[in-house]
Amino acid sequence: MSLAGEASLLVADIGGTNARFALAASRNGRIEVSPPIIFQTADYASLELALSRFLEEAGRPLIGGVAACAAGPVQGTGAAAHIAMTNCPWDVTAATLTRVTDIKHPRLMNDFAALALSIPALTGPDLHAVGPARDAVAGAPVGILGAGTGLGVSTLVFDGGRDIVVAGEGGHVDLAASNVREAAVLAHLQSIYGHVSVERVLSGPGLVALYTALAALSGEEATPAPSPVEVAARARAGTCVLAEEAVRLFCGWLGAVAGDLALTVGARGGIYIGGGIVPGWLAAGPGLFDEALFRARFEAKGRFDAYLSDIPVFVIRRADAALLGLARAARAPL
Repeated sequence: MSLAGEASLLVADIGGTNARFALAASRNGRIEVSPPIIFQTADYASLELALSRFLEEAGRPLIGGVAACAAGPVQGTGAAAHIAMTNCPWDVTAATLTRVTDIKHPRLMNDFAALALSIPALTGPDLHAVGPARDAVAGAPVGILGAGTGLGVSTLVFDGGRDIVVAGEGGHVDLAASNVREAAVLAHLQSIYGHVSVERVLSGPGLVALYTALAALSGEEATPAPSPVEVAARARAGTCVLAEEAVRLFCGWLGAVAGDLALTVGARGGIYIGGGIVPGWLAAGPGLFDEALFRARFEAKGRFDAYLSDIPVFVIRRADAALLGLARAARAPL
């Protein structure tokens, strides 16, 4: 994808199971991203091989910029930048991107940093408002979080027209209970894991952990444990009380954690929810994501209830939002 005589931007979103590659270009002031080509990481021994295959399938386009993201913190800087992924054998390095594309200064970032950079380019159809409409404060910080295989968290701030991402590992902060039932579930999880982070419950594996904890507290057997998809399906069908409660706990805890993030970073510019779980639940129709419960727990912060009640929350519907954010990064000056 490019305009006549214009180089394309190469973007790559690398996950533990799948890697998504696409081309992007600027048209009429807007960035357009091509439909991604998806490779299973298990089918390729390295990022270099997968990236080379993508370029071959794309017809060896002229590349003017490169940006890639993966789950995990970026270590090192410049040509030494790399991301060590725990669930993928690939070496995700800036050096590899340069070697394959001949771009001297590729961008390498955390996946939720890429998602954060997409926020200013998202439009109405890309978003679903949670609760009544509220106006974001222009120029105020924005918080981003999302549950999938893990829980990603990042912050977007603005300085003189520049979009600045503050990436972190907020999924690993301590989980807190707000009522007796949550306290019982948390105590059970602590007996298994010791330290219980918010990611232990707000993720695909976390949904299963909630289900099995509730089963144990009820004196029921949960073996074999269902998959996250099975827990959600049982809850949607209304055929399993444990699954329904697991989903409710998930929605409530996600709201509480999102509220904590909003307070921590002063996210009067809004909270945006990405990841695979909540957008997927919304896309499948009503019945899983309890927006009223989420919003109630989001705002339930005692003396700061009113502060949080003014903050808008959106679910990101656009599936290629991270690729859009990468394209914005790839074309930005260093």
